This record gives sequence, C-alpha cells and structure tokens, in this order.
Amino acid sequence: MTASSADHDVPKQSKRPSIWKRIADKLQLNVPMVLLMFKGAVGPTVAVAIYQNSSVAAHYSTIGYLIPIMAILTVPILPRARFIQNFIVSSLLVCLAAALSLLAMWCSVKARENTTHNTAESKSNGPVPGALISPYNAAAAVNMAIWFRAYRPQYFLPTILFGIFVNVTGSYGPLFSLMEESETLVKRLLETFFAGFAISFAVNFLIIPLTSRTLVNMFMTHEIQGFKSVFEAQTRFLLSLPTRDWYGAKGRSTGSNTSSDEDDDPFTRPIHWKEADALKKATTAVTELQVKIKSEMRYAKREADYSKLSAKDYGTLGRLCKNILLPILGMDSLTEVTDRLEKRGGWSAIRTPMDHEMSEKEFNTLEEKEKEQWHSIFEQLQGPVLELQKIMAEGLDHSLYQLELVKKPKGFAKSDIEAHAVDTAPGCKGFSKLLEDGIDRFMKQREGPLKQWCAEKGMDHSTERDSTQPTDYPLHQRHQSQLYLILDLEYSFLMAARAILDLVKFADSKVEDGTMSKKRLIVPSWRRLKKWVIAACTREDNNLDYQSYSTRSGTVTVYLHDALQADKDAEHLPPATGWEKMTDKLRVIPHFIGSNESTFGFRVATATMCIMIVAFLRNSQKFFIEQRLLWGSIMVAISMSQTAGSGAYGQFLRFSGTALAMVASYIDWYIVDEHTAGIIVFLGITMFLYHYPMIRWQSDPVVPMIGMVTVVLIVGYELQVKQIGIPLSTSNGQVYHPLYELAPYRLAAVLGGVGVAFFFTYFPSVVTARTQLRTDLGSSLYLLSNYYSCIYQTVNHRIRSAEGDPNDENSPGRKLEKARTRLFAKELILLQGMRHHAAFTSWELSIGGKFPRTSYDKLIHHTQNIIHFTTMISYVTETFSSFPGRTQPHDSETSDEWLTDFKLLVSSLKLTSQNVTSLLSIIAAAISTGKPLPPYLKAPEPVHIGQMLVGLDPDILSTRHVSEPGYAAFAVMQVAITMLGDDLVGMLAEAKKLVGEVNYGVDVLGIESLEGSAVASQVKVGGVKQD
Repeated sequence: MTASSADHDVPKQSKRPSIWKRIADKLQLNVPMVLLMFKGAVGPTVAVAIYQNSSVAAHYSTIGYLIPIMAILTVPILPRARFIQNFIVSSLLVCLAAALSLLAMWCSVKARENTTHNTAESKSNGPVPGALISPYNAAAAVNMAIWFRAYRPQYFLPTILFGIFVNVTGSYGPLFSLMEESETLVKRLLETFFAGFAISFAVNFLIIPLTSRTLVNMFMTHEIQGFKSVFEAQTRFLLSLPTRDWYGAKGRSTGSNTSSDEDDDPFTRPIHWKEADALKKATTAVTELQVKIKSEMRYAKREADYSKLSAKDYGTLGRLCKNILLPILGMDSLTEVTDRLEKRGGWSAIRTPMDHEMSEKEFNTLEEKEKEQWHSIFEQLQGPVLELQKIMAEGLDHSLYQLELVKKPKGFAKSDIEAHAVDTAPGCKGFSKLLEDGIDRFMKQREGPLKQWCAEKGMDHSTERDSTQPTDYPLHQRHQSQLYLILDLEYSFLMAARAILDLVKFADSKVEDGTMSKKRLIVPSWRRLKKWVIAACTREDNNLDYQSYSTRSGTVTVYLHDALQADKDAEHLPPATGWEKMTDKLRVIPHFIGSNESTFGFRVATATMCIMIVAFLRNSQKFFIEQRLLWGSIMVAISMSQTAGSGAYGQFLRFSGTALAMVASYIDWYIVDEHTAGIIVFLGITMFLYHYPMIRWQSDPVVPMIGMVTVVLIVGYELQVKQIGIPLSTSNGQVYHPLYELAPYRLAAVLGGVGVAFFFTYFPSVVTARTQLRTDLGSSLYLLSNYYSCIYQTVNHRIRSAEGDPNDENSPGRKLEKARTRLFAKELILLQGMRHHAAFTSWELSIGGKFPRTSYDKLIHHTQNIIHFTTMISYVTETFSSFPGRTQPHDSETSDEWLTDFKLLVSSLKLTSQNVTSLLSIIAAAISTGKPLPPYLKAPEPVHIGQMLVGLDPDILSTRHVSEPGYAAFAVMQVAITMLGDDLVGMLAEAKKLVGEVNYGVDVLGIESLEGSAVASQVKVGGVKQD
C-alpha cells in the first residue's frame, strides 16, 4: 500500500458510526430482538383493547383484567415447540385447579349448610354475575383454609397460573352458600384464563412466527461465524506467543516478590496478555452458543415444520459443530499451560540438577541459544498455520452457503456455479478438494520445522541419540515438554481443520442428494413424540436448560443416582420375601414427604397461609377482599426460594420491579390525560420496553414479568372501571381506588408479601446459599469421579475395538456415550448452579467468620479444568482412529505398526483411573459432609509415558515419528494428563484448607516437620489438623 492510498483510507477508518448505531451496539439491540419485543407487546395490548368492547366487558365483568395477565404469563414469544409444551401444561394445570377448587368449595358449602341457614336477602353481589356471596361462616372458612394449604404447589410459570386460580377461588370460596354460585365463578374464571391463552396462542402462531428450528438455525449461523472470530483471535494469539516470558526472565529481574498464594491463584496472570483474553472471550461466546443449540435441539427435533433439513440432519449438524469446538477448546487450554509455566519460573524451572560436567556459564549460554530457537519455531509455524486458517474460514463460509443459513454474495448466481462446476470458491462443488489439499499441505509444511528443531535440540532419530539416557542432557526434560506443547498446538489446528472438512462434506451431501432443493413437511416420528411426553412428565435434570429453569426457584437439584450407584442400604438388607418386596415400595412415600422439595413446599404454604388466614377470619375477611390482599399472598409464593441468598436477591428485585411498574403506570395513565386510546398505546409501549430485559437476560424473566403484570393490574383495572362503571366494579366486594391510590396499595401488598417471604426464608431454620454451594460442590465431585471413570472405560473399549456398532442402542460404546453425555450435562448444570450460589452468598447475612469464597472458587476452577482435560483425553482417542497415515505411501506399514503399539500403551492407563476416581470420591465425601479428609492423603503422580515403555518397543516415542498425526495426539494426551494431575494436587490442597485433615496424634515436640522422629513421642487422641 502506497502512502497516498494509506492517506486516502484514513477518512474511512476515522468515520464514526451514528449515535443510533452506537446505542444499539451498547444495548445489544438487533432487528430480531426488536421484532420479538413487538411480538410480546401485542398480546397484553390486544387483551386490554378488546375489553373496551361493551359485550366483552359485560361478559367478563370484574375479572376481565386477568385476560392480559394470562396473555403475559403464557409467554407468546417462546419458540413454537416450547410454547406448545408450556401451553398444554398450563391448560392441564388450570383445569386441575378448577376441579380442585370445585371440590374445595363443595366442602365449604356443605360446612355452611350444616352450621347456618342464610336467606336470599342476606346475600350480596359476588366477583362475577351469578355468583352471590353470603356472610362469614367459620366452618366454611376453615375447610377452604385446609384445602388451600394442601394444594399450593411451588414451581414456575404454569404453576403460577395454577396458584392464581386457586388463590382467587380460595379467597371467595367461603362466601358461597350454593354450588351453583361456586360453579359460576369457576366457569367465568376458566373462560377468562382461556381467553388470555387464546390470544397468546394466536400471537405465537400468527405474529412473526418463530419456530425452534429457526432459532437453532440462527444459533448455528452465529456459532459458525463465531468460529471465524475465534480463528482471528487465534491468529493474534499465535503471533503473541514468542513475546511471552517463557524463560522467567521478567520474574527474575523483579526479584520474585509474589507470595506462594498468589502463584497458586488461577484467576491472576503475572503479565497481562490481551491476546489470550480475546481468545478466551471468543471461545466462551461460541461455547455458550453450543450450549444454546444443545438446549433447543430437542425441541427442534420434536417440531413439525415446512422446511428442508430433517431431525436427523439437525442432530448431525449439532455433532459436527461440537467437533469443531472441541479442538478450539484445546487451543484455549494452551493459555492455562502458559500461565502456570510463567508463574513457576518458565522453562528455566524445568531442568535436571546441576551436577553435570557442564558449568553454569556454559549452561546459561546454551539457554540463551534455546530462547532463540524456541522463538524461531513459533515464527516458522506461523506461515503454515495462517494459510490453513484462511482455508478453514472459507470452509465455514462454504458450509453456510450450502446449507442456506446465509445468502450467497451478490453476483453468485446459479448460472455461475453451473458454468464453473469444478470451481473451488466457497459455495462451489470443488471446495472440499481445496480444503483437503490445504490440510495435506499443512501436514507436509510442519515436518521440516519440527525435524529441524528436534535435530537442533539433540532429539533427532539417530540410534545413538535415542539410546542416550535423559540424565546425560540437562535440558532433555525441557526439550521434551516443549515438543509436546508444539505438537499440542499443531494438533488443535489440524483437528479443527478436519472437523470443518467433515462439515463441508456434510453440507455438500445435502446439496447432492436434493435435500436443499425444496422444502417439505417435516413431521416428528412417534418415537420422538413418545420421548416428548415422557420428558414433559419427568425431571429432565440432565438437559442443559434445566439449570435456567431451576434457578428461578432458587436452587439447582441434580440427582446423583448415576454417580452413587447406591444398591446397598446400611439399614436394610435386600428384600427377599414377597412381603418385603411389596413393602419396600412403600419406602418411597416417606422419602418423598421428607424431601427437600416437600419441606420447601410446606414452608411456602405456611408463609402463604400467614396472609391468607386474614381471608378466613370473621373480623378481617371483608378487609382482605376490599384491599386486594390476594396479590400479597401470590407474591409470597413467587418470591420465596430454597436458599436465603437467592431469596433475598429475588425479593429485592421483585419489590424494585413493582416500584418501577408503579411509576410506569402513572406515566401510562396521566401522560395522555386519562384518554383510553392513548392509555392503551402507552401500555403497549410499556409492554414493548419490558420485553427487552426479558429477552436480553433470559435466565431471570420473573422481574420483567412481575413488572408487566403489575402495570396491567393497575392500568387494566382502572380501564375496567371506566368501561363498566364504579358500582359494578365494587360489586365484588373490592373498594374502588383511583390510580394514584391503587398503585401505592399494590406496592404495599407486594411489600407485605415480600416481607413475609423474607421472614419465612430464615424462620424456623435457614438454608443458605453457602450450604447449598458446599453440597453442590460435593455432588459435582461425585459426578466427576464417575465421569472420569466412564471416560477411561470408553478409552479402554476403543483401544480394544470393543465398542461395537454405534447404531446399536445396546452396544457398549452406545451405552457409554449416553452415560458420558448425561454425566457431562449434569456437571455443566452443577457448575452453573455453583456460580449462582457463589454470587448469592453476598446477599446473605454474615454471622461469625468470613465465608471462604476464594477456596470455593478455586475448587470450582479445578473441577472445571479436570472436566476439560478429561474430555480432551476422550476426544483424542475418539479421533485417533480417523487419522490418515504419513503422506509417503511406503511409510504406511510403519504407521500401522506405530498405531498398534500406541493403542497398547494407552490401555495401560487403567491404574491411574482408579487412583484418581478414589481421590475424587474421598474429597467429594469430605466436602459433602463437612468432615475432615483422611490423614496423609496424596494426589496420584501424573503418568509419564516414558516410564510405561518397559516391555514395549523403546523406539515407539522416537522423534523419527514426530510427523505422525498420532504422535501429536499422544502429545496432547501427555499434556492433558500432566495438567490434570496438577489440578488434582491443587484441588486436594484447597480441600484440606476447607475441611481440614484428620490428625490422630499430638506432636509433643511441637515440630510438625519432623514427623519421622516424632512418631514415638505422639499420644493417640482424636483431633483435626486444619491447614
């Protein structure tokens, strides 16, 4: 580029985007989000508007304001498959609520008949036309109170609808003396609820329809484009590698003032590394998209749609995208290796004792030369890697074009494709060949620098050098570690390229077989529908979106049957007789009643009854109806959660959201001088704005929902009064308040409900987020030990080629795959839940010593690392069989022999699996129970592959095989095993700090370091040694 052209480009680069563009970027607003916000606002706005029709107002009378509330709580902006499932469950629960309400009111009516005799003159108007209410009756009130407490479930949206229905019928039930009046109320409530459901249903299907398949397509498009951003970040990361402090020079120059605790802190970096941070950010973004795809995929497969790709195609696409992500995560783990290396002094710290003939001066001279060589190997790799990355990015574009996830560039007409049938541009037939050639070229280009580097390090493949002992070379251990790290880096690029090639071939196959030529009706199979019905009725705690739902109730509960495999009972022998087998089933009942969920439900029912009891007492029943305390009791159920931290956080947000909604109600009502048309318009704008946080932060939709419901309650009620008049509005027993009074009353009701919820969160006992965090950490480690064991069983089956047919559901490989997937999903759920609990601990009252937040954060970090490195080991063995041989045909026999020996080597890793699994189980038990660890517990030593070559061919790991793709896979395994062992050591040390270590003796000499000499002087007593 010339100077003139550079100057010419300056104005283009300095041009700032418009203010609207900057605001949209800041708020992360885009066209799909704005359309969804509009879609969400349509339902409640239409529901409020149609009530202004006289016939509609006459029919629904004083409960018409519930129609827009139902249109909000059924969430019409959900993708179609999710909405239908939510719609069906909500409808069934509302029908169940109606049946239970009729049964409860029948008990109330019968109790009234046997205690009082009311005349027609003593009755007054009720909540709906035809439902007359009678004076207070104690027996009727007590019956309704018992029913109300027994049938008050605590879950999320569908059961909130259930709760509203039961609350309304429960508060008016004691006032009815005839079943006809009760049936009239239930009938009108059902009509009101389903009117709101119908509006929501129409909005979901007709207004900007959004299917689960459309959402998956959008996620996949963003993920594939995100891979390109990751490759750009990897390019900058690779260029920054030579500039890092690999030899600890900066640490030595500064005098090493950092403490050991700071060195062990996994959340700090000695030297800022913006390229690594950018890579981490880009990798996290695509990982989150993969999780979203996994969560939404099961709905997309169950959905009927008029499209091109089948459910099986979507499953294949998800798997191919995951295969691209895994080697990208391997590249991200290289930053973890580099950080740990820098904290421990760089490569200079990896050396044998200086008792060799080489002097210190000679050693330093050799080290300076090594620095140049180490930087040089990275510079030589940059060219081939950048060339490969460019083709990989084009491969991603090609896949997007072929699968029609994005439109082809302008000018890319079909005639051009037909005219250039063998063109290798992205989107053309011959591109896959171009990508294959690029991969082969990369494998050839990498051989030269690798062999040259090995020769310079004295690691060439001559027989004399291979037979030399490592102790003869002070830098041998360092050279070997450096070689493994380089191969790990190359392996990540190579496997990402091969995964993209698989995606390209799949996209081409869909074009060739005519799948992408036209749309067709895609209908889910009976098997998928059966799985959907089962999933709708079961817990689904192994799905990745379970965590986002469960945290709305305050905690994540994941069953551990997979990890504990508890077939023994310390208090019962296995049932033998018929009577024992029959009565053994009855043990489920006390387990269910005594579960944490049942205990929490009873706590919430008690809290709700503290407000609802006002409706069942003579002197306060009228006040309860008049001042609308009903919504305070509903707020109790919505606000309470199982842990104190999440409860306090949620209660604060709910109160703040209600206060904000009160202000919005004032604006909607008075800014247009109380004109109905203007109020409805501003109400729609308010609903539109409230959907922004609901879409932006999908994990916590309760706050914007409460805000919308509050606005509708206040403004909708006032519009109802304007339409039907004050006399009819007060006929249900509620006192009329103008809006400026009604809004503070609503806020006061919410404050009362939140206050009661806060009290019963701590009374009579409290479950803190800190306790739940410890419990979940123990559960996570139990699952991790099982996951680790499952991975190594998988590896052993693969080495012996004993996995069987992958399409056979009963084959060992398929069963292990299902077990791994289930355990991995549960691990991710628990990791997300523990991060939530850790954040909620700051919302809890701190009594006594401080909470050891740092120790928990480190343990969670080590857990996540172990999951990552274990998964990498599994991935390496899975992809190993698909490696091509050496590019030279005459070396194929040698490659096959090397592969066979390598499989034999990996099969000997079983012992390490047992030791690691045992250690994880012991730490999990100690953390779960809060008991100290056993004494003298040590982490197993990392497996050194060189020590396992006894009895095998000593030439198997010679650097003559360094160009083999399988050799790079071996290097990845060695790095992963070493890092995993390092995390085990760190996890054990943090666990000892947290729960302590059993010490059966007292050191009389007071010198803990001299354990050997103090053994005879110790007195055996009970005790716990705290680190």
